[in-house]
Amino acid sequence: MTHDLTRTVTAPHFGLDPIGYYRWHLTTHPEMYAAFRRATDQYRAVAPSRRVSADMICHVLRFQTGLHAADDTFSVNNVLTPLYARLYLRERPGANVPTRASQLDALSPDEWTALTALLPQEDLK
Repeated sequence: MTHDLTRTVTAPHFGLDPIGYYRWHLTTHPEMYAAFRRATDQYRAVAPSRRVSADMICHVLRFQTGLHAADDTFSVNNVLTPLYARLYLRERPGANVPTRASQLDALSPDEWTALTALLPQEDLK
């Protein structure tokens, strides 16, 4: 028996092109950020001002749903946590989702506009 060891990952290399990786991710796997948004909204529904850790939400998604994409070797990756937190804060201003310093903090308003345009729209409120 032979095994096909061809890589199936189509994402840009995060270390070489992090913004390209984020664009690829939001375009290729919009369901992942949508799941993050829903889980965070559900957690905050108990008390809208309660502190929410984006890292905790990503771990909950990994544990409870095993969220992954079938077409790529891909799952909820730790490099997505800063992106998800900042996107969520843009959609839900005033949410208590702390962030740490990130390369994302240096993005221009136009770069943020381009990234947010890729967000799944089905459950925005």
